[in-house]
Amino acid sequence: MIDINNPAGRLYEILRQAKSRGDDVKGRQVWAQVLDEDEKDDSAITKKVIEVYQLGEEVKSLIKMNDGVNTELYLSSFPQIERAIFPLNLNTTWKAQKQQLNDGVMTRLQFCSELLSSIYTEEQLEKEDLEKVSNLIEELFESVWDSSLEDGVRLDLLEEIERLRASVSMYKIKGAKGLKQALQSTIGMVVANQAELSEAAKANPDVIERLGKLIDKIDSFTAKAMQVHRILTKPVKFLLDLIAEE
Repeated sequence: MIDINNPAGRLYEILRQAKSRGDDVKGRQVWAQVLDEDEKDDSAITKKVIEVYQLGEEVKSLIKMNDGVNTELYLSSFPQIERAIFPLNLNTTWKAQKQQLNDGVMTRLQFCSELLSSIYTEEQLEKEDLEKVSNLIEELFESVWDSSLEDGVRLDLLEEIERLRASVSMYKIKGAKGLKQALQSTIGMVVANQAELSEAAKANPDVIERLGKLIDKIDSFTAKAMQVHRILTKPVKFLLDLIAEE
């Protein structure tokens, strides 16, 4: 069974689902259904399809890092994979692009996944885990929105919240690595705004508490999925201690 928890496996699974759609279905419907987006939101669909293309670029880069393998053979189907994705025309039928994803193309992509499984380890996060993160993100958003935070700090936090939302939305494409990258950005924002958050904590302690809980949950889930050490062992304490230093 193919390992869908590495970049090649995720790409294979996305394309397998797209290939299973009917020939006469519009490209918009195919990608919206496969990537869990609203069929009416062309911008969101396009953004995710671009990320699928970037996923292919990541696979090629990882394959090329493997010494002693026939890179040209492993990557020989990628021109067809790329033609199945672009040019992106949401209003045309799927048939022409679907034809690019023949059995040979999909089989070679399976081989890529098998090769990467020996060097890339990641566990699948449960749907319930992602829902918990999503709920914490929305709770933090409401807390920040209703707070008396200074405009600059509020904007920085809202930008990080949106980044975290996007990482959850893109999980099917980017996996736990995308969540971890968003988390690292959020922690960097906290450190950069240490003085402002110290002042904000006096009148808005719930924001700091919710931010700490969200960081804790994402850090815990991504560490488990990627089998690495957590970035922070006690994120809430870290935040409180950090701003207390000011």
